[in-house]
Amino acid sequence: MRLLTINEIRERLQDRRLEMVSEATGLHYNTVLYIKTGTAKGANIRTIEKLSAYLLKDCECNNNDK
Repeated sequence: MRLLTINEIRERLQDRRLEMVSEATGLHYNTVLYIKTGTAKGANIRTIEKLSAYLLKDCECNNNDK
């Protein structure tokens, strides 16, 4: 599986409804918010994997959470 960089994730989260991203990935809303806004001090590999899988799958299929 391809992993997005933190900057790619931030960019792709800009037009997303974070509640839906959080629910779909199982990540806490604040985790997704902090990554989106750049206030996260870092992200562990599992977080990057979950967000990458969601965002890459979503860009190839439909964009229901926009």
